Amino acid sequence: MSALQVDESNVEKVVEGLRESFFSGITLPEEFRLGQLKTLKKMMVDNKTEIIAAVQKDLGKGLPFEVLMSEWNMPMNELEEAISHLHKWMKPTSVSTPLGAQPASSATYPEPKGVVLLVSPWNYPVNLAIVPLIGAICGGNTAFVKLSRHSRNTGLLLERLLTECMDPRAFRFESNGGASMITKLITFKWDHILFTGSCSVGKLIYQAAAKHMTPVTLELGGKNPCIVDEDTDLSLAARRITWGKFFNCGQTCVGVDHILVHHKVADQLVEEIKKCIVQFYGEEPKDSPSYGRIISKDHAVRLTKLFKDGDVVHGGTSNPDTLYVAPTIITNPKQGSLLMEDEIFGPVLAVQTINSTEEAIQILRNKPLPLALYVFTRNGDLAEKVINNTRSGAAIVNDVIVHFVNTNLPFGGVGESGLGAYHGKLTFETFVHRKAVMKSTKYNALDIPLRYPPYTDNSTWLVDKVTRSGL
Repeated sequence: MSALQVDESNVEKVVEGLRESFFSGITLPEEFRLGQLKTLKKMMVDNKTEIIAAVQKDLGKGLPFEVLMSEWNMPMNELEEAISHLHKWMKPTSVSTPLGAQPASSATYPEPKGVVLLVSPWNYPVNLAIVPLIGAICGGNTAFVKLSRHSRNTGLLLERLLTECMDPRAFRFESNGGASMITKLITFKWDHILFTGSCSVGKLIYQAAAKHMTPVTLELGGKNPCIVDEDTDLSLAARRITWGKFFNCGQTCVGVDHILVHHKVADQLVEEIKKCIVQFYGEEPKDSPSYGRIISKDHAVRLTKLFKDGDVVHGGTSNPDTLYVAPTIITNPKQGSLLMEDEIFGPVLAVQTINSTEEAIQILRNKPLPLALYVFTRNGDLAEKVINNTRSGAAIVNDVIVHFVNTNLPFGGVGESGLGAYHGKLTFETFVHRKAVMKSTKYNALDIPLRYPPYTDNSTWLVDKVTRSGL
């Protein structure tokens, strides 16, 4: 079944068609949902080489390692989990019924939310488009997927492949439109919006959604701090921080933004990170096939301007014309500068010294809430203190970014870093409404007369005891 290409001239009609399809009920049967999941999986498998190559081209990755890890394996794992558990997820969940409401049975029914909008970003253009789509399919919704135009090769490829394989009555895809397309899309009524991207655009989407009382999931990001205690294996900390910071050339929403390190070990940590950069990417990272590139010249220029906001002790070179920004370490960052106030989202690592973990906690209490917080320490009690006295979407001890691959953990922010969460079964739950259903007796003889007037002293006494008992 063919579908015309979507653009601003026909997108309103396309969205109306998705709503008509939803009300027709085609997405409700388990067979339809399972069939679409299996079709999606086949598309991924059949086009694996082409998909990986497109991401490599968009993000300047000489080797496929990072693409396989983040853009291929994760969506495939989510697909396989959804296919295996869809039948169970779709079943009503029985809950107990209190004595005062007997005889009756109670359950929650996972009903589809309806017509949903999914807006994906450029930094992980496959993962962050496909995984939300899996949830929309599982939930029985119709969906419009706005793919990023900045990851041009991946966006065009996914738009073509998904349009060819998915049922066009229920799922539509677009990758060419920019800000004006998104601005138009968010004027329509949706039953759920999942957006991944910047905080500024997230606020605009939230405001637009509020006009229709549309629920949203916002995956935004922020300045994710990494606390390094003086009692830490610095070699391990440096190796993991370096890997997580420069993975995908620093363009990761859960990536390390800056380090808060105890002053006694700050110099040693910086030296260890320098060594790791050379070990990972060589003396000239621009020649390393393991090191990626920035998505656009504008972003490369933005990152280059951050070099002046502190003391560059490693790296500090760039070539915006080739989208290259070297792995860079900046110490003594200027407070109030863009380096310390805005999300870096690139391969520039700011290192700030602290006198104690308590000081780090106080610093973070005055900052916007991050998507992730990292702490390196041998002291388990101190790690628990950080976890319990800070707020963040996630907290990870002695590692970075790896929580993202665990489908048993919710992925989402809090406050300025986002709203809502998904991954694993939560991806399904994000796109359903848990409808409360109670089925009472159909037999007149079992209808308890206690609830009906005229009320007496005895019935009042009895109802007080029964309804207050919680039974």
